[in-house]
Amino acid sequence: MTRSAAAILLLVVLAAFLVIAALPHQIGAIRIAGLSLLWWFGGVIAPVLAAIIAIAWLPGLPPPPRSK
Repeated sequence: MTRSAAAILLLVVLAAFLVIAALPHQIGAIRIAGLSLLWWFGGVIAPVLAAIIAIAWLPGLPPPPRSK
């Protein structure tokens, strides 16, 4: 997977929060373990997905320059 595809996936994760908030009948307000679905997505699921995407598909730091 390329760096641009990983960046697009990260944007999709961010956009999913807005989609959940805009669902009809306040589906994002459904409570799971005392907290809303929107809270679970924004506070737990999205950050975990973003970390997995960043670690798995974004390249690491370039190697340090060699001294002469």
